[in-house]
Amino acid sequence: MNAILLAVVLGAPPVELVCPAAEVDLGEKKCGPQLTHTFTVANPVGNRDPIVISQVAAGCGCVRSDVTIRRLAPGESAAIPITVNTLTQAAGPNAWHATVSYTVGANAVVQHLPLTLKARLVREVTVSPPSLAFSTTSGAKQTLTVTDRRAKPLTVTKATTTAPHLTTTVRPAAGGQEVELVLAAESPAGETDEAVTLFTDDPEYAELRVPVRVTKRPAADVSATPAAVNLRFAAGQSELSALVQLRAGGKAVAVAKAECDHPSVRVKWSDGSGPVATVRVVVVVAAAAAGQADVRVTLAEPPGTVVTVPVTWSGR
Repeated sequence: MNAILLAVVLGAPPVELVCPAAEVDLGEKKCGPQLTHTFTVANPVGNRDPIVISQVAAGCGCVRSDVTIRRLAPGESAAIPITVNTLTQAAGPNAWHATVSYTVGANAVVQHLPLTLKARLVREVTVSPPSLAFSTTSGAKQTLTVTDRRAKPLTVTKATTTAPHLTTTVRPAAGGQEVELVLAAESPAGETDEAVTLFTDDPEYAELRVPVRVTKRPAADVSATPAAVNLRFAAGQSELSALVQLRAGGKAVAVAKAECDHPSVRVKWSDGSGPVATVRVVVVVAAAAAGQADVRVTLAEPPGTVVTVPVTWSGR
């Protein structure tokens, strides 16, 4: 009989990881800067067994928590920092979720403690698109546009990236600034998650972090156009779609299936084989919702090929 079941049989409450404030509302915050809050969890005094935190899983890709495995003796506590990239989020009320997984003593049954962070986001500064993706066999360029609606707009002073093969150039543009990203042709093959950080002269928006998915493919591989789908809902809209074209350098392309595990994303694809195959991505959400997901396309031709298309959506 495990420890939890035994405790129930004997009438004692089961040992649980506790958080005095598992749901926190930070009030009004600005869209753009990283939003960070640290939750405190504890193994209550009086428990006999240690608690081992095995994982902190985020509810979406915009949420990050850098926590290593922690063993808490009775009476000990641990800090769980949660960071949200608000740049990709919709203005208005938002809630972000994380789940702490843990075990108690020698019991192998995994228990879960949900954490929720809330805030009402106000958008003054826009970076479009809020995330980028490269999918190429050689070099490529993409451009970010930074717009500030305030009377005294900020200035992007510099931009850096997390990868040596991604370089940036900041230049003026109508109504704001542009940041051009260049992926070097000699960048290594593979798929990595990178980021570009925009530094500004405004202390309230000191750093804006844009996620960048880089997929560098061998020359004979399949390309997706666009490499990533970025959708922005206008007021009153609840459904948007985008068409993705797949090519293989003139060779035949045929889709076997396309799928996405996010409940707001639906996927349709073209039948048959030809020089171009198409996949339609449909996002159906509440007007103020925002999120991101991956669409995985498995091809019948070339056989065994899987193409991943990142999808991001946000409200106005």
